[in-house]
Amino acid sequence: MSKLIRVAALAAAGALTLAACASGGGDAGDDGGQAGPVEITFWNGFTSSDRPIVEQLVAEFNDSQDDYRVRMEIQPWDTMYSKLMPAYQAGEGPTLVAMDPARTPAYVERGVLAPVDDFYGDGALDAATLPEASLEANMYDGVQYGVPMSAGAGMLYWNADIFAAAGIEGPPETWAELADVAVQLTEGDQYGLPIADHEALSLWPTLFWADGGGIFTDDSSASLLGDDATVATMEFWTDLVQNEGISPAGLSGADADALMLAGSAAMHMTGPWLSSGLTEAGINWEVAPLPAGTSGQFSPAVIVNMHLDANATDAEREAARAFVTHWNSPEAQTTWAVGTSYPPNRTDIPASDLAENPTSAAFTEAIGPRFYQAGLLNFADLDANVVTPTIQRVLAGEGTAADLFPEAAEQLDSQIETLGE
Repeated sequence: MSKLIRVAALAAAGALTLAACASGGGDAGDDGGQAGPVEITFWNGFTSSDRPIVEQLVAEFNDSQDDYRVRMEIQPWDTMYSKLMPAYQAGEGPTLVAMDPARTPAYVERGVLAPVDDFYGDGALDAATLPEASLEANMYDGVQYGVPMSAGAGMLYWNADIFAAAGIEGPPETWAELADVAVQLTEGDQYGLPIADHEALSLWPTLFWADGGGIFTDDSSASLLGDDATVATMEFWTDLVQNEGISPAGLSGADADALMLAGSAAMHMTGPWLSSGLTEAGINWEVAPLPAGTSGQFSPAVIVNMHLDANATDAEREAARAFVTHWNSPEAQTTWAVGTSYPPNRTDIPASDLAENPTSAAFTEAIGPRFYQAGLLNFADLDANVVTPTIQRVLAGEGTAADLFPEAAEQLDSQIETLGE
């Protein structure tokens, strides 16, 4: 059986409203006899301060020619994922969808995504200028199933004014130092380090990796959630949340973003999308690589790729090809990088073109980017139904990591489905 190529490290590197339906409903290969511009639909979850740039680039594509129109729906990622497979199975999925590579295998295995090898070359996408990790994450049995939309990694944002007022110079360089600083900077309605436990970057795996633990083994064969190192790391951070109050429990990624945007967080671990919002909010912020732990220095890789509906008509396919080519053009990627602080997808954009927003270049300096998923066919189910609820229960005081993590590990071990089985 086919296998998706796993990516363990990232190379350096969601409104326009959708009217109900998606890919047009014709059989693949049929243009439906459509008159006027070919309309395609596009779902994604870019809901943060990167949203206006996504909307701008879609509008620029629509205004640049008369042949195609993209109608876009932006919604929270978890909402989108809950709707996506049912929509495809009903023949009503979007023509294009943006997706985390960890979720791609299940959609390819179910036959709802189309190969897009023909999107590369012949005046369209030049693979040589695009992130290798993004391309490899889309490769399935030697066939390309996606196109890069964004690539980056999580870093540590810190409020320079809060640090200065406390007499602290610069960001912490180790997790032990960060924990001490987070406690020191927690007072009143100010939190030292809000830590999200759902709908966010892979923060908890990153913390586990740094001190020798994890959630899955590298070969996907077993869970590490019950290992001593993982349990010890969870107990350490749980104490900081429950007893030192460095973060509220039960935060989503958006909740944690909001605290940083309100000036109520001294530090925050997240991706490039927050930077423009912080500037607009008047926050004096800086960014640095995530600290080192006892077992290394890691950051959560953030890759989003665009995928094509397997039932797209020939005309819709051509429209999608034109749009993703526009998205990855030098002009669009410069706009994307300057407007969002993501690194550009293209490797041939000179640094001088990004001078207006040096944060984009800074996000290429993330150390040890790593994917949380470990080549698991049912990763999304395991994460949503076992891993995330268990972490939330521990943080909420419903049990200890020493009790709940080994139980969860047994659940994971009994349910793991690796690619190729």
